[in-house]
Amino acid sequence: MGFFTDAYDLFSISLVVDVIGHRYYGYRDDGRPPRGVSAAISVIALCGTIPGQLVFGWLGDKMGRKRIYGYTLILMVACSLASGFSFSKRTGKSVVTVLCFFRFWLGVSIGGDYPLSATIMSEYANKRTRGAFIAAVFAMQGFGNLAAGIVGLVASKAFEKASPDDIDYIWRIVLMIGAIPALLTYYWRMQMPETARYTALVAKNTKQATSDMSRVLGMHIVPNEEEEAALDHQLVGEGDDQYGLFSTESRRRHGIHLIGTTVCWFVLDVTFYSLNLFMQNIFTVVGVLPSPNEPGNQVRRMIRATGLHTAVLGGTLPGYFFAVAFINRIGRIKIQLLGFTMMTVFTLCLAISYDQWREPKNRVGFVIMYGFTFLFANFGPNTTTFILPAEIFPARLRSTCHGISGAVGKVGAILGALAFSLMDAHFKALLFVLVGCNLVGIVFTLLLPETKGKSLEEITGETEERQPIDDKAAVVNPAQGVHGVHAVSI
Repeated sequence: MGFFTDAYDLFSISLVVDVIGHRYYGYRDDGRPPRGVSAAISVIALCGTIPGQLVFGWLGDKMGRKRIYGYTLILMVACSLASGFSFSKRTGKSVVTVLCFFRFWLGVSIGGDYPLSATIMSEYANKRTRGAFIAAVFAMQGFGNLAAGIVGLVASKAFEKASPDDIDYIWRIVLMIGAIPALLTYYWRMQMPETARYTALVAKNTKQATSDMSRVLGMHIVPNEEEEAALDHQLVGEGDDQYGLFSTESRRRHGIHLIGTTVCWFVLDVTFYSLNLFMQNIFTVVGVLPSPNEPGNQVRRMIRATGLHTAVLGGTLPGYFFAVAFINRIGRIKIQLLGFTMMTVFTLCLAISYDQWREPKNRVGFVIMYGFTFLFANFGPNTTTFILPAEIFPARLRSTCHGISGAVGKVGAILGALAFSLMDAHFKALLFVLVGCNLVGIVFTLLLPETKGKSLEEITGETEERQPIDDKAAVVNPAQGVHGVHAVSI
């Protein structure tokens, strides 16, 4: 549910930005906020995700995944509610300023959720199911995005004939509802213990790891004292010379991998977020949606735009399902290469025939091609860029490196969103830029190792995994811990 909330909060703003503009900037000729204001409303949460991923990712490695994850969810609930309660004694700029303030801190909490969610799931799952489970966590992004469209559609329909003052409730309701799944996630997550891998390999407490796994698996685990003592001795020995993130040894072992994950996430987010956040703008320029300054009810335009948004993104949900189904069969790298390649093809088709797509008879085809770009993003780098950083770095650096990769990705999202916001007269040229980004993603994917069928310890060179004693439990329950003691699976 964490990623469901993240997607809802990040993408719901694109559905209501025109309503906010109509409410507080209706005196302008086009009835929309100035470009700079619109861009700020759209990307301010993305700006917050950058420090959130860096800081909370680092804290997750230093203080534990569970503890820091709880802090991010509390902040998420508070800021979701506060966004809806953005008021000021003066209207217009003051209300938007207050909204942007809370949206920034909401972004900080969302940023923290990225590395912690991925790391928690990667450390709970076993090597046979890890890819599918992490992909399933990320697939909730699609449902959150879809839910944003449905809530926006219902809210706008409910206020279709409302007075201009009552229209203000639409965007407030849509933004505040994001607090509900975050609150539920906090309750469920706090019922689970810290991951056994963190407890054993980072906190170096194998007895606690054994106890936690007994609780998670619902069975009494009796540790093998000889193996436990051997692992404790090994872990203490390793602690004396464990390399840090900025050490020469870290650069030698993981430097190329970190470059690969950051660049791939960067170019993916340039495409994914710009096409998602500014879907309404693009469809308006192409002629699929009417211009906001045309005569007519602004709420009716939102209903139409939200319905189209929901239909397009709902049609791309199978991409997430394909990723979950095939990630452990095909492998992460092949799926990422396939996704970037197909995104290149479809974006190139949109760019080359851009003028033809604007003709009325071709607009449906434009929407379909647009949707296929998202389909192969989801069954491709949008999923795998989230999975790989949670697998290829050692436990003590895993959350930090995932946070770095995601933060660089969000820099790309911000740059792409700003470009589409401030250069909407040059959409054709921007589409060609996205083609170039996808090609870069193909090249840098080749720097990354395949992790399919390998334990985290095999991938990173940490303590070797042993075979779980209860293979049935390993298949049925994703919560597998660290192989350090004879009866505890890592």
